[in-house]
This record gives sequence, C-alpha cells and structure tokens, in this order.
Amino acid sequence: MIKQLKTFGALRLLLIAAAVLLAILSPEPGTAAARSGWEMVPTLVAPAMAPLVLMVLLFDFMMCRIRMSDGQDYKRFRIISYVELVTIILFLFVWLPFFLAIGNR
Repeated sequence: MIKQLKTFGALRLLLIAAAVLLAILSPEPGTAAARSGWEMVPTLVAPAMAPLVLMVLLFDFMMCRIRMSDGQDYKRFRIISYVELVTIILFLFVWLPFFLAIGNR
C-alpha cells in the first residue's frame, strides 16, 4: 500500500488530502458565516477553496486519462484515475447540498 502511494507523487497526494480535509470541513447547508476565530475556516475558507480543489482534481483526472492513452505506465495512471474519480464523486456528494442551498436563498 505504501509503495502504491509513492507512485502517486507528493503533489497528487497533497491534492487528494486537501480534498478529504475540505470534505471533512464542509458546513451544513444554511450555516451562517462566522467572521472571526477558527469558525471562519469551515464557514468561509473551506467554501471558497472547494471549487478550486474540485477543478484541479478534475484537471488532474483528465491528464491521467490522457497519459493512459500513451500506453506508457498504463496501470499506474489507471489506478490514480480511479482513486481521483472516487475522490471527486465523494467530494461532490459532500459539497453539493451546501452549494445548492446557496443557490436557493
């Protein structure tokens, strides 16, 4: 397992870790924004960072699929793309209710 994670690369692992951290920090829909203290992190910082991390995850997923088509390191990029696809789906599952609630205000 550790050997497999090493093939992902440091930046990709940090990206996946950021997505998991933001999924943990996602606020409930309709939560009022805090303007001071640590409460700002889940109510202001995380919602601002979520779309950025999602776009980078989608871009990296697309680049993995393109690298798979080269035929070189096919197995490595297939595993990476599946892990990223699961991360994207879970990320959307967690954050979509929050952003839909913003649109319904």
